[in-house]
Amino acid sequence: MSLVRYESTGHVATITMARSDKHNALNNALCTELRDAWLRFRDSDDRVAVLASSEEKYFSVGADVGDLPVNMWHAVPGLGVDLDKPVIAATSGWVVGGAFVLVQMADLCVASETTRFIYPEGKIGTTAGGVSSVMARMPHKIAMEFLLVGEEMSAERAFQIGFVNKVAPQGRHVAMAQEMATKIAGNAPLVVRALKKLAREAMPKGPLETVADVRRLLDEVRDSEDLKEGVKAFVEKRTPRFTGK
Repeated sequence: MSLVRYESTGHVATITMARSDKHNALNNALCTELRDAWLRFRDSDDRVAVLASSEEKYFSVGADVGDLPVNMWHAVPGLGVDLDKPVIAATSGWVVGGAFVLVQMADLCVASETTRFIYPEGKIGTTAGGVSSVMARMPHKIAMEFLLVGEEMSAERAFQIGFVNKVAPQGRHVAMAQEMATKIAGNAPLVVRALKKLAREAMPKGPLETVADVRRLLDEVRDSEDLKEGVKAFVEKRTPRFTGK
């Protein structure tokens, strides 16, 4: 059964995490399917994506401690897949750890009034580092309190500091995010993409974002047909026939 649903309506893609039996804990399988969804969105005619959860009480509990994902950054929009189209996070319930990074890297956020953000890695004893980019998305001292104290932040508080665009009544967050997405999708696509690109270049990058830029470049080489051909040609002692793929 698929752990991620992809639905497209009116140039708006709704990407829904659906590992409900584990409250959308981010394991290797879910992260892989999320990356596949971002690739599909990137290459599609859809102009805006809404990232949502299949359940109300948990957007995601973060990394699956029983099946820690090897490359969780692959699942993060703008890190694992470079996107020049807007992403709106539609959150409800608990948004924990690595799931917070998913929201952090989205361009906009519509949060149900039930949303609770928390980054408890300091209490657990581990971090993947992607959360460092929050420093460009929250006021410094509020971000430091959120990271170091590790206590929850309500949707209303996140709205007050500018991390959330809209606070929705319970059960309305996805619909409100889709309404916002529809408005964006009705605008000139080239301008929307240009504005996102310009805004992204103007925003300070966290360390993992810089690493991700390099990793995407090197992953493309590592996974290429040219690499396979080059190795094969070396073994067969012949001139390789590269295709640029």
